[in-house]
Amino acid sequence: MKTPFFYNFFRSIILPLDEIDENVPKGARVVDLGCGEGVVAAYLSKTKGRTVIGVDLDKKRLPKPLQKNLQFVKSDIRTYSVKNFDAVILSDVLHHINFPDQKKILKNIAKNLKKGGTLTIKEIDTGEFVRSKLSRFWDFVLYPNDRICYWNAKKLRNLLSLLRFKVKIIRPCRFFPGSTTLFICKK
Repeated sequence: MKTPFFYNFFRSIILPLDEIDENVPKGARVVDLGCGEGVVAAYLSKTKGRTVIGVDLDKKRLPKPLQKNLQFVKSDIRTYSVKNFDAVILSDVLHHINFPDQKKILKNIAKNLKKGGTLTIKEIDTGEFVRSKLSRFWDFVLYPNDRICYWNAKKLRNLLSLLRFKVKIIRPCRFFPGSTTLFICKK
């Protein structure tokens, strides 16, 4: 299903694209898992000599790539191999997957991401009570049939640490009053 234009426009404004970009190395081979319409993938492909692959299960949402260093692939992120990537992006996708599968995805990334690589996760933090309520409302409106599985930032950080990532949490300042938390994870 194609996402409404207003959602893509709104998403491109509220996403902390600059902060994500700052934490992805120059010349990196990047995979954006659960990329949807490819907002993050397209942004990252425009700078710093990167090669970017966007992966999503819904072929209808995947855009046509506009640059040679950008491609989109229809695949299930639960089974997609992240071997040989310098950076992995998970932007607003984990909470659409059940907790056991989320853990499998994160273990796969921890096992296969290149040494010194970066995992960047953008998610809603249920610990930000009021802000997360607004984000939950939008997920309910946009995805009424999904079973949403949110993390508390502390618990997600603990899991990532157990997977041997060094985790830095950033809460970017955006005019959007919902919850936006970035987990910058170094292997």
